[in-house]
Amino acid sequence: MTAASAVRAVRDRLAPVARRWGLAPLARRWAEPEAAAAPDRTALLRSMLPLPGHGLEIGPGYNPLLPKAEGFDVETADYTDAAGLRMKYRGNPHVDPARIEPVDHVLENGRSLAEAVGRPGTFAYIVASHVIEHTPDMLGFLRSCETLLAPGGVLLLAVPDKRHCFDVFQPLTSTGAVLQAHLDGRTRPAPGAVFDDVAYNAVRGGAIGWAPADHRPLAFFASLEAAIAAYESARRSPDYRDVHVQRFVPSSFRLIMSDLHAMGAIALREQRFHDSVGNEFYMTLSASAPGCPVDRLTLARRAMAEQASIVSG
Repeated sequence: MTAASAVRAVRDRLAPVARRWGLAPLARRWAEPEAAAAPDRTALLRSMLPLPGHGLEIGPGYNPLLPKAEGFDVETADYTDAAGLRMKYRGNPHVDPARIEPVDHVLENGRSLAEAVGRPGTFAYIVASHVIEHTPDMLGFLRSCETLLAPGGVLLLAVPDKRHCFDVFQPLTSTGAVLQAHLDGRTRPAPGAVFDDVAYNAVRGGAIGWAPADHRPLAFFASLEAAIAAYESARRSPDYRDVHVQRFVPSSFRLIMSDLHAMGAIALREQRFHDSVGNEFYMTLSASAPGCPVDRLTLARRAMAEQASIVSG
């Protein structure tokens, strides 16, 4: 599984598409970094971790959850080094370059996260915020995290809820799809996945993410012509195309994690779950956790109900 792509911001992927196809206002919206995490989000996520402890944060970019400058004992992994991140955000008025910290492990295409970090059994916790949905081989990513965690270690995931973001038109990922991608040895999104990501990208009132109470009309982000062009480019070019490969509602994600553990694919089990706040939900997993207390059928029914709650506007 290639980890490097998992930490690229989605804005940097679709802003050029928007500009190319004459969607300048949306291009600007995509190009603007998200606002810094609200204090309550930061406090909540930190409360889910075994702090203090030695940890790994994947893809902190310009806004780490656990800044080294604040005294956190943390290593970082990102797709480029600090100089590359500063170059990426140079001149962006929304980014404070002083918050970009040294990157300990640069992730390279062709190597798994565990191979890139090379420190098995080291970390008390791993943080991956808006990473897992980008992974072509989600099972491989989870196994890498499992390898890197110390006994009793915790993996914290912040995951977008597809009901409240640009993935709203897309179908849910299933356990079988996760297993098949691993069997296929996927190291990059397939051209068809690139097509779907552009063709079915949605905005609500011009926004790429929205609150549950926002019922403004949904619209496509880009044209079919843009999706065809992206597909043809992905088919012909060796360049990595960063897209959302996985899509979840809270209960469908819990079901996948439970299924993967039940069949012996991972040792990690659900430790703590926090339902959606805005357009994301949170989960910690650990090999020492008791697992999800909700049975499979109930989770499947809840996932169906969550999907049915989507309002087209």
